[in-house]
This record gives sequence, C-alpha cells and structure tokens, in this order.
Amino acid sequence: KQFFIAKTIDLTCLSTKEHETARQEVALLRRLSHPNIVEYKDNFFMGDTLVIIMQYCEGGDLATYIKDMFRQKMRIHERQIMNYFVQVLQALEYIHTERILHRDLKTSNLFLMKSMSVVKLGDFGISRVLEGSIEAAVTVVGTPYYMSPEVCENKPYTFKSDVWSLGC
Repeated sequence: KQFFIAKTIDLTCLSTKEHETARQEVALLRRLSHPNIVEYKDNFFMGDTLVIIMQYCEGGDLATYIKDMFRQKMRIHERQIMNYFVQVLQALEYIHTERILHRDLKTSNLFLMKSMSVVKLGDFGISRVLEGSIEAAVTVVGTPYYMSPEVCENKPYTFKSDVWSLGC
C-alpha cells in the first residue's frame, strides 16, 4: 500500500502572475529527480483547483519533529543531525546544479521518511530558475528568520542565500 499527498491550489483567487507561478512550480517539480527531494508524481485540474500529487513523507516535517523531541525532553543525536545536514546539502547541490534557487529553506520544508533517517527537501512554491551563470534574483521572498542579509537588504542574491538559510 502506497500513500501520496495532494497539494491543492485554488486558482479562482489567484492573479495572472500567481497562475503562472503555480504552472512554473509544476514544471519545476516535473524536472527534479533526487533521493533527497520530495518526489513529484502527477498533477491535474479539478474544476478551478490545481492538484499536485507528491510523495508522502510519513515522518512529517523536521520542524514538528524537533518540537516533539523538545516537548518529550529527548535529544536528537549529533550523528543524526549531521546525517540530515549532509542530505540537505546533497539536495541543494542538485538543485543548484540545475540552476534552481529554493528561496524558502527551513525545517518546516524538510520532510522525513518513515524510517526517520531520510530527509527530503520540499515546497518549491517560491523557487526560481536562474537562466544565466551570472544571473541573480532580486525579489524579496522567503521566511524572515531564514533570509540572507542580501535578501533582507533588497539586493541581488544567488545560490549562496540558500546556503545561508541552511545555517539558520
């Protein structure tokens, strides 16, 4: 028995630009194939709703796992933290090689498999593909606590901003 997750986007409330962003997210997800990235399966429309079918990560997100461990007064072993960190670095290396900025890297966008030993990067909703080798993004997007200084200062930024967010 296999489970999937359905991300739904109500298109009736969206501007033309937001419609394009939703289409871009699907196109981006379709391209990605890496063991540490949540797998895209399919998409379809149900009336005015875009439905994106993706791999279900039974362990939930890393932010919730950390909070649960804290509440239970339990620690996550350093070896496990390093294992997660390396896996996220591998996912970042892959998307950056594909010229993709994630732009919202945080623990609530990192998902755990049932084994709790595999972490996967997800939520590419505000990601951006850089076309040229020296192109930089300028739009201020993301979660404030995880934003690099150049994003906060409304300056052009590159893949280094994702690395900064990982350190937060």
